[in-house]
Amino acid sequence: MILASESPARGRSPPTGPEADARRRRDRTLLMVTRSLRGLGAGALSIVLALDLQAAHYAPLLVGLALGLALGFGSAWSLVAPRLERRWGRRRTLLVGAVSLAAGGLLLWFDLANPAVLLAALALGGIVAGLSDVSPLGALEQAALADVTDTGTRTRDFALYNLLGYLGGAFGALVAGPLYAASAGAGSTTPHDLTMLLYMFVGLAVVPAYLGLSREAARLAEPGPAPGLSRESRSRVLGLAGLFSVDAFGGGLIVNSLVVYYLVTRFSPPVDLVGLLFFASNLAAALSLVLAVPIARRIGLVRTMVFTHLPSSVLLIAFAVAPVFWAATLLWVLRATLSQMDVPTRQAFTQVIVPARERASAAGLTTASRSASALGGPVTGAFLGAGGPWLAGPFVLAGSIKIAYDLALYAGFRNVGPVEAPPPGARGGARTGPGPH
Repeated sequence: MILASESPARGRSPPTGPEADARRRRDRTLLMVTRSLRGLGAGALSIVLALDLQAAHYAPLLVGLALGLALGFGSAWSLVAPRLERRWGRRRTLLVGAVSLAAGGLLLWFDLANPAVLLAALALGGIVAGLSDVSPLGALEQAALADVTDTGTRTRDFALYNLLGYLGGAFGALVAGPLYAASAGAGSTTPHDLTMLLYMFVGLAVVPAYLGLSREAARLAEPGPAPGLSRESRSRVLGLAGLFSVDAFGGGLIVNSLVVYYLVTRFSPPVDLVGLLFFASNLAAALSLVLAVPIARRIGLVRTMVFTHLPSSVLLIAFAVAPVFWAATLLWVLRATLSQMDVPTRQAFTQVIVPARERASAAGLTTASRSASALGGPVTGAFLGAGGPWLAGPFVLAGSIKIAYDLALYAGFRNVGPVEAPPPGARGGARTGPGPH
């Protein structure tokens, strides 16, 4: 079904006309730029963060705990972000998030070896060491993007948004190796990784884009309490959030930084080669986002989420038992070609099953539900610390959890709409029946 309440915030009709269309296109472009830049920083950070923590003499369990805290703090701020948006307006909240991101990168560069400094950097909520966008900026950008897109093109726009994030992440992974090598060559006993400065500059670089958003996308502060979710929306969103938390726990077991740590521990490849692997896998993930759009239009959002994610989970288990580095590389890239098709479809599905004024709350809640990923880092750290055959444990466990999530998602939501409408100018019109068509 398509909700009758799919209307803009405050009950007003969306602006129309050439000028309004131009503003909305400009807003979409700015949001694509910010996602690309944040992906660049996250992709680079994901390659080096665990290695820098190891170089600073943190034990494997503490490395996992630190990465788990990064995910947990980011998710917590995602839950708070809609309330801040209501009080301050979306633009100001985005700007605060960007400054927090930059400050976190600066602190990590300054003294990552100091546990108090590390904890302060993570507590700011902007440290994203992977391309799973568990951050307050991601939740707010998704709500803004939904506000300036049309129903018939929403999945396409979310796919492009995530595709650019993965392309940014691919190039971030590519530059991380040289930056890491240059930092190691400086001869300091404490990691002052130049990648952290790159991450800081990313936070500063997105500020002009947020300042350039229109009033429609930037959403002014509104008087009164935050709207929250209606009873009907709450039941749907909480159901999704519960499932997403299960998937997130599985994903938290295999965040990129820990995968890098695993590969270096087991196969001892040079960091440059690992960066090249993640460059290739991020490009493959970007391709999967492109393919998600026509697939979702043909079989529906939920089926796309499940039917592509399930085989990727099987490949993840196979990755755990790969005997040599090249085999592990091949399986990781193959998995990447399938594993991200559920991302734009999941975001679009979440945004269109609630009224427009509840989008930020829905995005914040479902993003915050992914704080369960924070529990995965310490578990993986414990497996890595045990060594031997236990090194494969996080991947087998993650794949099994994700398979269970896929089956539960399909059972619970296969008959819940809406199905995405055909693009403007297509014959027929929007299909609105329950479930995928």
